[in-house]
Amino acid sequence: MDFRELKDYQLDGIKEISNIGGGHSATVLSQLINRRVMVSVPKVHLVSSEDIPRIISEEDEIVTGVLLKFLGDLTGRTLLIFPREQSLLLVDMMMGRKEGTTSVFTDIEQSAIKEVANIVIGSYLTALSDFLNMLILPSVPNLVIDVASAVITSAYLDFSTDKDIVFCVETEFEFPDDRESLKGFLFLLPDPVSMNKLLDFLNG
Repeated sequence: MDFRELKDYQLDGIKEISNIGGGHSATVLSQLINRRVMVSVPKVHLVSSEDIPRIISEEDEIVTGVLLKFLGDLTGRTLLIFPREQSLLLVDMMMGRKEGTTSVFTDIEQSAIKEVANIVIGSYLTALSDFLNMLILPSVPNLVIDVASAVITSAYLDFSTDKDIVFCVETEFEFPDDRESLKGFLFLLPDPVSMNKLLDFLNG
């Protein structure tokens, strides 16, 4: 099937799952950094892999991307991307630093980003697993810091051309006590068999 022809109710199903995952990740992040966190999913849509850099940033802007494979009853990849400035702000919050303190990504800062990604992606995959009643096992995350197009290339090294349509879950993180907010992009890249399983379930 042409995945670009998915119905609105099918995308709404993915958004419902994403909202549940966002709520779970907000709870864990709040406990971790000891401040209120709200996570919302304003939009879920399908995009072509070649359009991802344009969606998340200017073409030559540096971003942080955390790639995580998942195995089990569903297989594929997830990719969580933050523009560089958003990532620096997120690290400041994770490390309890004053906003604007972090300017480079040493091993410590990279570990903080991967920890956030583990929480966020893990929460989304858990929500998907519970919703579908299927086993989904995440891998160890891999962090890439580069221009957006290079990050996307790293995620698609062994992807064939029939996997270039992915779910884009726009994710907004709000920190009410600090009046701060940031935006990330979670891309769900199921393999074709898993995509069909997911769509069969959403079709009810």
